Amino acid sequence: MTAHTSFEHLKFTQPDIWRAVVKAMGELEALVWKDPRVTDDLTRAEGLRYLTRLIAGALPITMEESNPNYPRFLQLLSTHLQWGLPSADCHYQWAPVHGDNVYRISGDRGTAKMFDIESRRNQFARLGEWTLHARLPKAEVGPNNHVDIVLSRKRPADATNWLELPEGPGELIFRQYFYDWTTEQAARLTIINEGAKYPPPPLTQADIRRNAALFCDFLSQATAIFRGSVETYYTAPANTLAFDGIDYGWRAIQYGKGPYECALDEALILECQLPKTQYWNVQIGSHFWEARDYHLRQTSLNGHQARVEEGGIFRAVISHDDPGIANWLDAGGHPSGLITIRYYEADTLPLPTIRKVKRSQLDALLPASTPRLSAEERQKILRERAWSMPRLGRI
Repeated sequence: MTAHTSFEHLKFTQPDIWRAVVKAMGELEALVWKDPRVTDDLTRAEGLRYLTRLIAGALPITMEESNPNYPRFLQLLSTHLQWGLPSADCHYQWAPVHGDNVYRISGDRGTAKMFDIESRRNQFARLGEWTLHARLPKAEVGPNNHVDIVLSRKRPADATNWLELPEGPGELIFRQYFYDWTTEQAARLTIINEGAKYPPPPLTQADIRRNAALFCDFLSQATAIFRGSVETYYTAPANTLAFDGIDYGWRAIQYGKGPYECALDEALILECQLPKTQYWNVQIGSHFWEARDYHLRQTSLNGHQARVEEGGIFRAVISHDDPGIANWLDAGGHPSGLITIRYYEADTLPLPTIRKVKRSQLDALLPASTPRLSAEERQKILRERAWSMPRLGRI
């Protein structure tokens, strides 16, 4: 078990705690400048942005919203908070909980294709100890699309929807996966501790000391595990994929992972015989396991967005400019990165084949049946991607 940071011996009469926090932030530089796979300045520049995103993402769940007696749903990842390769289709929300409390989640369920809440033991900041306890993959919905969920150690007799909590401190991960970004609606839910008394107790020095230690643990422990997960992509040769689990990911998803390489004058033709599954997507990301800007570029496709050919054949092209192919994945000037394909409880786990070709030869090598788009159709699709984000609560 990794040791936890503790500042109990440090006093606020000197800036010792602040200096320890600054030291933890400074040590993040090793993720970029000591990574032997980072060999060019564009990737280093992306790395700099990645480090700021780690800090920005760690602060709310450690320093601001860590009290399980007064939880609120917090957006964990977004278009500008990127780590752990968030799915372009998913709205991730998080809240702290404790097994001594009874909580109620209620509100409009929305219309997301998949709605899943997990209770987890321990804290995300200490990711190696953050383990699945229970799942609620579906919730019964009442009149006016209203949903009501009880969270507790023991199930109440009158609870229609119930999620079991672990003993002691824990957390919730609430995932909504959207297929049709232009029509589906995000849930509007509130979580309350039914035994909470207001106002909360005043914030103490001990609270801030404990939260600062959690922040430092996130920067050292969670980021190290992310880096280890990135390395699993490189077990496959470039432009191939292999299935591998993610212990802290969604248990219902199987992940195909691998690196890609595509020079500015090249293209990659990706082909796959799709399985039977309720949900699938393919997505390209950075070396730092960030999703590339899916709200501004078509860097991902799911089973609703993709044009699937007869017989369940999915064919896509990765390139740096628009080839006029419907299933285009925009590399956006980045000659290398990571590919992830996700299947939700699929009957099989087929891996795509990936073939590198010269960009100038692409049209001649693609079958005539490959779905195509005009420039006007592409602009419409890209505008709809960008405009859907605020409506789905994912800015």
